[in-house]
This record gives sequence, structure tokens and C-alpha cells, in this order.
Amino acid sequence: MESTTIKTNAGELKLVPATLEQLRGLAHYWPMELIQDTATPGRYGLVFQHGEEEVNGIKMQTVDVAKADAVRNHHVYRFLIAAALPHYLEKQHRGVMVPCAYYKEKSADLAEAGIAFFVGPDPASKPSVERDGLNYDDRLGEGATQMVLDMIGAIARAMQEHDQPPMTLIGMDVRPRLAIGGIVIHFVIQGSKVIVAKDRNVESDPVWEHVVRAGFSTLPYAPMTPTGFPGKPGADIPHV
Repeated sequence: MESTTIKTNAGELKLVPATLEQLRGLAHYWPMELIQDTATPGRYGLVFQHGEEEVNGIKMQTVDVAKADAVRNHHVYRFLIAAALPHYLEKQHRGVMVPCAYYKEKSADLAEAGIAFFVGPDPASKPSVERDGLNYDDRLGEGATQMVLDMIGAIARAMQEHDQPPMTLIGMDVRPRLAIGGIVIHFVIQGSKVIVAKDRNVESDPVWEHVVRAGFSTLPYAPMTPTGFPGKPGADIPHV
């Protein structure tokens, strides 16, 4: 896979192939596997499911709104995640954080758009401190709560910087991946590295302008598709 340079109104963003070391760092912390797509070299699968077992995430659930409003909110949440990246990196976590915007249709007229977080914590990175009764370590692993709270804080800072109103939340709960709805993964963060994971329509995505405005000019790129196995992976599946 070759490097790609994306031109935005804020400047250029160069995407360079992620190194094997960076991918192994991600695979080390992710709750399941990172696998290679043997049919398409340079593309990967981020495994979220083995049979009935799914990776759990934290869902910041918003109120149901008209579908047009939900679509607009979905795009706003995508760029807010990009704008929040440098604020999250300041916290110096070593584990894996996957922040993503989600969208879920609720009826013929209503839909729900919000933000979800999937994590692979490093217990020695930062101890979790229960805040406002929130503690997810027992479900997601030691250190997960602090990672999630720090990402939420980073997004809140991005909202203030971009004059966006706060999200109207009705819950923040642990949910299995498929219960959250459709997700868009632009970034996988491991330690101090932000890896671009967007798998389709990379160059035309308006999110990249916000990445450049957040201070990034070059990022590693490893296109990933959320995937799952009907059962446990066999020995023939090439892991990273």
C-alpha cells in the first residue's frame, strides 16, 4: 500500500502505511484480534465478535430525533472526534481507544446518533478513579474507566472550541457492539499513535480537514473493517 496525500481547505494530510510495530501494538491491547485481509493486501479486520461473544463498548446515547437531524448530528460527532484527538493524547494512555460515531434508526421517522467508545486498557497506564458513580473496569478491564472519561473530556473541549452545543444524553451504558448500531471508525488510538482506520472513500471525507486543523500533517494508515468470526478463529487466519 502506498502513501496517500489528502488535500483539505486547512492543508494537506499525508497518510503513510502503518508499520508492523504499530499494528502489533494495537493487536496487543485490543480485546480480540487484528487480522490481515488475505484477499486485499494492506487491509485489515478489527475483530469484534466470536460467535455469541462480542466486544463491549460504552454508548453515549442521545435522544431520538428526526432522521435528517440525526444524520447531521452524526457528521458533527465525526468531526468532533477528530478535533478531540490531541486533547486525548495529552493524557498519555498506553492502551487502545477506538472512538466512533454511531447511527441507529428507531422508526420510520426517528433515529439516534451518538458516540461510542471501545477500549483495550493498559492496567499500568493510569489507575481508574470512579467519577459520578461511573466505573466500567469490571466490564471492560482495569483502566478502562479513566480512558473513557478522558476521551469524553477531550470531546467536550472540542465542542467548546467549535461552539457546538453539549450533547443531550439519556444514558451512558455498556453495550455489546451489535446493540450500538452502525459505527464509523475513523481512528484507532494506541498509546501516542493515532492510526487512521477509515476503510472507504478516504480522500473525499470532510473529517480530514478537522484532523489537519487539530495539528496533524502525517498519520499512519491501516484501513480496517469491523468484523467477526462465526466461531473461534482457525489457525489459518493470519494475525498481525
